[in-house]
Amino acid sequence: MIERLARHFLLSLMATIPLVASASLPLQMSLAEMAADADHVLVGHVVSVDMVDGDGRPVVDDQARTGSSSKNLIRLRVVVDEALITTAERVPRELLIPLDPLMHYSLSQIRAVHDNDATPRLLLLKGAEFSSLKPGIFFLPLKEKDEVLRVRSAARR
Repeated sequence: MIERLARHFLLSLMATIPLVASASLPLQMSLAEMAADADHVLVGHVVSVDMVDGDGRPVVDDQARTGSSSKNLIRLRVVVDEALITTAERVPRELLIPLDPLMHYSLSQIRAVHDNDATPRLLLLKGAEFSSLKPGIFFLPLKEKDEVLRVRSAARR
């Protein structure tokens, strides 16, 4: 229980740090915008976190950072547990989803949040490449599933 509270605290803290630091502000989308724009509504969970540099080479330094002055990119490896809606003929079993490269994160920050976290989440993605709707915008809590499906259905009529 304490571990779960600590994880939620870290997530909340990470969400507010960019607001008080001199870093990029996170992009935002409402649930309705996300549901309407998504080509794919999936359920999945993060299995690992990695970072690559501007040439696609792995970065192993946990203190390496992303941000406007960096070409590093943090990616979440997500296993797809279920495809609720998709426009694709085939949904990959695993997806590599990049976080917003302009946000100022260290590899260790993101690993601390997602290591040993098998929490299922909704993934809302677009296109044949299963891309984020906007940089770093692709997750919603699983409890939003019914609302996402309702809004998406109404938007596609």
